Amino acid sequence: MTSKNITKYLSNYAEVETSALATFPKSMSFNHVVVIPAYKENADFIHRFINSNLAQSHALVICVINQPYTEENKEQQQNLYNEAIKQGEVVWHFDKVSLVSLNNSNSYLLLVNRYDTPIPIKEGVGLARKIGADIALFLISKYIVKNSWIYSTDADAHLPNDYFTAPINVGDKANNTENAKIASHKSDVAYCFNFTHQSTNKVIHQANKLYETALRYYVAGLTYAKSEYAFYTIGSILVFDAHAYASVRGFPKKSAGEDFYLLNKIAKLGNVKFLANSTILLDARESDRVPFGTGPAVSHIMALEKLNNEYCYYHPKSFEALKTLLLAYKSLWEYKGNIDDWYTQLPVYITEVLLTIGLSNFVEKQQNASQAQFNKQLSTWFDAFKTLKFIHGMRDKAYNDIPLKEIVKDCCFY
Repeated sequence: MTSKNITKYLSNYAEVETSALATFPKSMSFNHVVVIPAYKENADFIHRFINSNLAQSHALVICVINQPYTEENKEQQQNLYNEAIKQGEVVWHFDKVSLVSLNNSNSYLLLVNRYDTPIPIKEGVGLARKIGADIALFLISKYIVKNSWIYSTDADAHLPNDYFTAPINVGDKANNTENAKIASHKSDVAYCFNFTHQSTNKVIHQANKLYETALRYYVAGLTYAKSEYAFYTIGSILVFDAHAYASVRGFPKKSAGEDFYLLNKIAKLGNVKFLANSTILLDARESDRVPFGTGPAVSHIMALEKLNNEYCYYHPKSFEALKTLLLAYKSLWEYKGNIDDWYTQLPVYITEVLLTIGLSNFVEKQQNASQAQFNKQLSTWFDAFKTLKFIHGMRDKAYNDIPLKEIVKDCCFY
């Protein structure tokens, strides 16, 4: 039975491309669905999928071929579409959506043309992912896709053979563990695959590895501090529950960071688990397709290295400060009538940052809350975004960034 959240989302918030599915063949059936946005890509990722074991999994690959309004040349996107069509037989088409039965496989490719109708530059990859995920949600609601998990990845990803089974196996194991049931009533709402970058270009490879180290160090710091938001937010390694996706109104339409904001919202509904034993291989490359993220970071690191400058990152003491804060939060409810007394127990620089991000305003609105209600609201308020703002505040008020290579050598939690 389709949940009210999904029905409401599809009626009020889904992208217009879902309306093209009204005539989608009801006889079709898929076990899994994966969403891939594609801009300035070739067809290598389609060939990889066809030649992998995953192609025998009765999967549907939704590929949203897109480009921004600022891009006038459609040739690369048109070439990808034409090459994708050649990989099988078109079995259904409506407007700008085509379903291709892939050669020598049990899987299909759903192509969405969003290059003839370009995407607004500010909505970028966020809108592209949302279009694909909204289509996936629609097909799940009609039971055309059996599995209610939506897989999100990118064209540069080399997917492992257990890509479709790893999240399900972890979920089954958790559900069958009595200790897990006792420890938490939260259900799993998302998974993040392990990941690693590769490149035959030594300079790009080393720059990407350094950035990957920064990503792992950041999550290690959050884990050390016992943050509830200690997870990776990388669009190419995500799997999320369809009901949770609908509940938070889908991917935000952003040109970058859409993965961060989606997971930040979904994490408030349940657990985000890390699939440590299943690794996605990502092609390391420079990129200007998004304003921030892996591609621009790699370009920045390479530019620094040309000048013999170090790549710097958050000081480990910023995460020690976060740990101090999260421990102090346990007594905050007791001081909700006089938060200034609570502030005096903290270092001045932590208090300054908390005032900047609005903790006093939050507490003022919670005066009538029970302790359980207060702590739940605090956990929701001090989320992944507020945590990042706190770390930035520590950098501005107390601890300057230091070379990442020094951090790796000396940090106690990485």
